[in-house]
Parts: sequence; structure tokens; C-alpha cells
Amino acid sequence: MFRLPFLLAIGAMVMACTPADSGAVAHSDPCQAGEDALTEGDAGAAISAFETCLNSADLDPGEEAIIHTRLGGAYLYEQRFEEALQAFNLAYAIAETRGVAFDDAYVRRNRGIARLMTGDSEGALVDLEVAAGEMPDDISTQLNLGRTYDRLGRQAEAVVAYQNVTRLEPEWPSGWINLSAAFLELGMNEPAIDQARRAVELNPESGYSLNALCWALIVDEQYATALPLCEQAVAAEPESGAIVHSLASALEGVGRMDEARDLFAEAYELMPDNETLENDYLRTRADTE
Repeated sequence: MFRLPFLLAIGAMVMACTPADSGAVAHSDPCQAGEDALTEGDAGAAISAFETCLNSADLDPGEEAIIHTRLGGAYLYEQRFEEALQAFNLAYAIAETRGVAFDDAYVRRNRGIARLMTGDSEGALVDLEVAAGEMPDDISTQLNLGRTYDRLGRQAEAVVAYQNVTRLEPEWPSGWINLSAAFLELGMNEPAIDQARRAVELNPESGYSLNALCWALIVDEQYATALPLCEQAVAAEPESGAIVHSLASALEGVGRMDEARDLFAEAYELMPDNETLENDYLRTRADTE
């Protein structure tokens, strides 16, 4: 089943990698500069400062491990996921090999995100479940835990995680969009439609909210009801292959095949790496040959 890509809430949620340890930074200018840059939300400056810190400062193993977690958090903010994961893993390796008592729920969460984004869903699940156990009301943990469950085919658990997201941030439309998509994966169309309606109520101008409801209705074979919502979604986000594909599907559902065929081709052109879009493009193109 085609899914709208999930929205990652990384941003400011990962800047505070772990509570500050004054002993790790108090006597080192580049280390302190990195901390200051994180506080100010300047991840690029933080990366530069922490790299200088690690190369020049005389750090004991515990301090070095903490600086690596800070560096990992800054890399994560910049969506440099491979480098973030390397930094987090190095922090844990230092702690393990040098006998340092070290672990933190924020670091677990951030390493879990890095693992998820680099394709290690099983590893991500380990870290994110630990983080969720220690800070169950952290929205970034719950959001990425839901994404991880979804990738592992554990949709019922994904629903629970996304329900936690909507509980924590009920005014955030993306939480309802993700919850709607998870219900669709379970074949529970009615609650999926209800959650998508909530997203539209919160942000009726958003192409992504409109598309969530459009797609839920399409899956439920309510093509005529979906069509105007799909048209509004495309008007708001004309460069989104996923959203154009939804409109094409609605048009096909109501029998407007010529228009649908053109839009399936347009959607595939916008997202040529998506298997569902490619299949629908090839299927509808074959109808004319």
C-alpha cells in the first residue's frame, strides 16, 4: 500500500543530547564553545567546536564520551546520520572499554534516530524502547518509535506510539497524519479517516493534511468524496509526487482515466524511485498500448 512519507521531528528535539556535565567542558574553550553553540541552536558551529575539542583538549574517558554524544547530537540536527551514528557508537565504545559508567535516555533516543535513518531498524528499536521507558512523554522518542515499529511491520505497536504523539501534541497535524497512515496499514479504514479529518481540522490549508484524508478515503473506495480533497492537496503541494499520485488514484476511481493516466505519469516523474508510483505508471501506460 502506498504511504505518505513520515515527517521527522529532529530539529530542536535533538539539540539537548544529554544534560550538561560541567566537568566535561569547564576548562576547555572549544568544548565550551560547542556547548554554547548547541544552546544557541547553531549545529554547524557546534560540530566544528566539538571536533576541535576532541582533537586538542586533554579529556578523561568520561569527558570524551560525553563530547562525542554532543557531537552526535549536532550531526543529527544537520541530518548527517552516518556521522551521528558513528559519534554515538564511539561514545558507548569508550564507556565500555574504559570502564566509564555512562548511559542517558536522550543519547539512546538520538542514537535510535540515527540508527533508524541509516537502515538499522532493529538497533533503533532497542535504543528507542529504552528511551521510551525512561521518558515516555518525549514526543521525538514516540514519533520515531512509531516509525520504527512501522518499518518492522509491527503496525499495532506503531498505532500506540502515534497515539502517544497525538496525546502529547494534540494540535500538531503530522501526529494525526501518521496515526491515520498506521490505521490504514492495519486495514482499519474508519479510524484512519477520522484521524485524517482531525489533521485537516487543525490545518485545512495543508496539502499534507488534505492528502492524508484524500488517501484514507481512496483506500476506503470513497473516490468521489476523496476527489475534491485530492485536488485541493495538489493545488497546495503541486511538486509532491505522493500527492499527485493520490489525485490520479481518485480520478481513476471515478472513471476519469485519461486524466488519471497523465497524472500517474507526472507523479512517477516527480518520484521515480517510488515502487508504487512506478507500478501505477507502468500499469496505466500499458492500458494504451
